[in-house]
Amino acid sequence: MMRALCFTIDLDRDVNIPIPGSIAAGSIDRGKGTEPRFTSSEKGLSILLELLDEMGIKPTIFAEAETLRNIDISISGYDVGIHGVEHEDLTLIEGTDKKRAILKEASEVVIDAVGRPPGSFRAPYMKFDKETIEMLPEFGICVDSSSYEYLSTFFMPRRFGNGVWEIPVPMDVELSGKKISAFLWPMHEQKRPPSDYVKLAAQMEKGAFVLSTHSWHIVESRERGKMSEDEIKKNIGNVRKVLEGVMDIGFKTMTMTEVKKTMELSL
Repeated sequence: MMRALCFTIDLDRDVNIPIPGSIAAGSIDRGKGTEPRFTSSEKGLSILLELLDEMGIKPTIFAEAETLRNIDISISGYDVGIHGVEHEDLTLIEGTDKKRAILKEASEVVIDAVGRPPGSFRAPYMKFDKETIEMLPEFGICVDSSSYEYLSTFFMPRRFGNGVWEIPVPMDVELSGKKISAFLWPMHEQKRPPSDYVKLAAQMEKGAFVLSTHSWHIVESRERGKMSEDEIKKNIGNVRKVLEGVMDIGFKTMTMTEVKKTMELSL
């Protein structure tokens, strides 16, 4: 029985925000404008990968092309997917050719960085349309993780008609009526404890539980700005607590590619 934990990292510009009138996203203004920054993303990725390597966990990294061009960390050897070129909202881009050009450029940058084509896709802002999903096989992409879905006991990936597997990020509604998803940003913003995510995962008996974060969120808060070294240490410690807690209740860590292969073998 597959009870997989997929830890995924969105590798994109620091604290990304949409810019009115621009396809490309910017970074939240910390006093020097909204031009994209990449230093927090780079530092956060280094800290995350050190933790994951120590724990023996292989993540799936959804890499934005422009971020890959602006950081000096090798992600060769990891399971790498694409996350747009400049964190574009693909649902606002009209025309198949323009969307295809973005997917093509993003894929080529990943190939240059890791030496092989990307196997997966996550839409920036988790916003996608059918047109984009239909194009993914043109670039050898067989996995999408761009949607939230309500968690169930049996939370199995499903296959689209074009052969792409959808492995969604789980969400639920707590007894209080408050929504929770398996994206860790509320924990990074000190709004949720690690135990909330372990409790969420415990509800799933079979399937793929996708736990997600942004690399920049390890060292920078959207609300509070750059974190101190003590805050960073506590923040990455909380990530460890979530991962250890989920694995302690019987989950096996797998990449998106490994989940896809497992599902295909079961057909």
